[in-house]
Amino acid sequence: MPAAERKLRVCVIGTGAAGLCALRHLATEPAVFEFEAFEQTDHIGGTWVYNESIGVDAKNQLPIHSSMYESLRTNLPSVIMNFPDWRKMGNGEKSCISHSEVLSYLEDYTNHFDLRKYITFNTSVETVQPICSVRSTDPATLVTSSVANRRIWKIKIKDVLNRTIVEREFDAVFCCNGHFFEPNVPPIPGIQRFPGIVMHSHDYRKPHPFTGKTVLVLGAASSGADIGIELTGYARHVYLSHNNPRLISALPANMTEVMGVTGVEGNRFILKDGTSLFADAFLYCTGYKYSFPFLDETCGITVDDNYVHPLYRHMINVEHPTMCFVGIPLVVVPFPMFHIQVQYFIASLKGNVRLPSKDIMLQDALCKSPLKRRAHRLADNQWEYNDGLARDGGFEPLPPFYKAGYSAWKIQRSRNLMHYKDAKFVIDDDGESVQIIPNDNTAPVMSR
Repeated sequence: MPAAERKLRVCVIGTGAAGLCALRHLATEPAVFEFEAFEQTDHIGGTWVYNESIGVDAKNQLPIHSSMYESLRTNLPSVIMNFPDWRKMGNGEKSCISHSEVLSYLEDYTNHFDLRKYITFNTSVETVQPICSVRSTDPATLVTSSVANRRIWKIKIKDVLNRTIVEREFDAVFCCNGHFFEPNVPPIPGIQRFPGIVMHSHDYRKPHPFTGKTVLVLGAASSGADIGIELTGYARHVYLSHNNPRLISALPANMTEVMGVTGVEGNRFILKDGTSLFADAFLYCTGYKYSFPFLDETCGITVDDNYVHPLYRHMINVEHPTMCFVGIPLVVVPFPMFHIQVQYFIASLKGNVRLPSKDIMLQDALCKSPLKRRAHRLADNQWEYNDGLARDGGFEPLPPFYKAGYSAWKIQRSRNLMHYKDAKFVIDDDGESVQIIPNDNTAPVMSR
């Protein structure tokens, strides 16, 4: 085979939703890519695989990856969580579905696109290191370069069952290891001497251990609000502690919003406004840290207060643009965004997208937020981001109902934290507008 026809070898790290999406799109280009995914567990699904255990997985002696709890339902309507090319999730009376239903969807996606044959299970990626055999930083040159000049990533992988280690070489890397597995635990003076239950939401599985207790939940984003409300059915009282604007939704009678925690003395919690309260259980719902323990320092990636740098368009490693990170942006509709990011990176590898100069990419990679931990927070900007990648990559953008649905759902959730997940989500016949029909007597929410 002439050198120009040789395929690019692509490594995919992880087979959660992002890794599966990468495989699905790589598989559409069999003449261009040969590829393999490495999954440290024995199943696909990543964080959507519920594991009642906490700590270390007895099967592979690795830390438990999933942060699912038993009763978890999605906080977005499942209809807009679908990959655009596999819209089989949702359409029931209740918009938000269980983690087991999402996992079933991912299993169906895997089977439909015949992806298992590309996955090596029970295999962890130990080290990813660039080797200096390629001088060009333009991924497009890889398509036509000789096989010798395409050996740019040395990857050490380990069989987690028999502990054997081998090294492989690849031309490009998809980092799809997720970012909901390493808890963010902010320091709180005195918490070490607190005599009650202390837990991060990563280890929360069931509400029963909190029965009859007074619980302080730190954090009022998705997990804090959802878990806190669930606990009100078991605990004596739940304090929802945070420093954000007060919630506009009604809350359970035994739930009270309070300011953030500044210190602990015994079982007394001192709050930012100088008041204090007593509790006998404390739950961190403070999110997670981006973690890439397999990256050698020569990869050039740093993480500072959850600001991953330097990433062009929140995904491509500026120092080595044949490496990308799928799923970094926060406050987004994840699966559709994966669908867009993956196609953009593949277009760059094929040479259909010519990346700008390193200086321009570094400028784009700068933190635009006053707080580094919010550098990758997109929220309402996600639609412009997705559309820009699709436009520049030369592929179809997301259908309009994704944006319309997200906008309407945000209103529904803010109004009714206690029951928003039971509303019905309807896409109108035009495919562009949606209706959210609540399960109570409040007015429907419509968006176009």
